[in-house]
Amino acid sequence: MLSPYGTHSLIVIFLILLACGFGLPLPEDLPLLTAGILASHGVVDLHDAHIVCFAGVILGDAVIYFMGLKLGPQLKRRRPFSKILTPERDAKVTEIFRKYGTKVIFMARFMPGLRMPVFLSAGMFQVKWWVFFGLDGLAALISVPVWVYLGFIFGSNLEQLEKVTRRFKYGIFTAVTVTIITFVILYLVKRRRESMPGPATGQGPDNTSGQS
Repeated sequence: MLSPYGTHSLIVIFLILLACGFGLPLPEDLPLLTAGILASHGVVDLHDAHIVCFAGVILGDAVIYFMGLKLGPQLKRRRPFSKILTPERDAKVTEIFRKYGTKVIFMARFMPGLRMPVFLSAGMFQVKWWVFFGLDGLAALISVPVWVYLGFIFGSNLEQLEKVTRRFKYGIFTAVTVTIITFVILYLVKRRRESMPGPATGQGPDNTSGQS
């Protein structure tokens, strides 16, 4: 559908990625793969596809983050955010932030169902802008080129692309799961160490003095 628009198709992809940041029920990897497929057929330039896709991803995330930062918790009572950040999901995201801190911003890039609630909550929790964009940008520098290149490499064989995409998604979910489990273990170990009593500071019987 986008091929006849030539390089202007990147504008459509940019707008779709921006809408994904606002919670459009569409997997973000689809427009990224589409950009790669268009580049493989010479419709758009591959480097332009990377730049436009990265800009669309980051800008969409930025708008959500700054809305949370400027408007705060009152967003939870407004539509459509009240439907996205439900009390149950809000409690879940708050608990994730409490356990893992700002690291969850990086992980949210690979967790589509929690991406928008996490980024919105990051603003509400007053996470520093340079921390947010550092972690989100690092995650986007990994995910965006990978999806675009997958579309570019397998653009002429969509059946093979579908198989590779499924395997890649499985690998991402496995890596994220392992990372979360690792953080949970480290968190529990840290809590256990903090709860253990420290060494006694009082004087023992051998430390008494002044007796003859």
